[in-house]
Amino acid sequence: MSSQVRRPNHIRALVIGALVGFALGGALGVYRGFEPSARVAAGEYSTSTAVGYLGLLGALVVGLLAAGISVLVETLSERRNR
Repeated sequence: MSSQVRRPNHIRALVIGALVGFALGGALGVYRGFEPSARVAAGEYSTSTAVGYLGLLGALVVGLLAAGISVLVETLSERRNR
């Protein structure tokens, strides 16, 4: 009886994490009135610029977090299956 160990797909976790992070960052860029700022009040950054910057930052942070969790799950499952 052979038991196959199921491994997480790291690329899929990274891509999905990046997409979710971009969506969260973009939503934060659209609704960026949470903390009053002189730059926002003066209109120095447009909404599209804020969506782009915060979306990329969210994609980077959440994508790396998802990849790290994926590696952690794989490491823990390999230890358990020894």
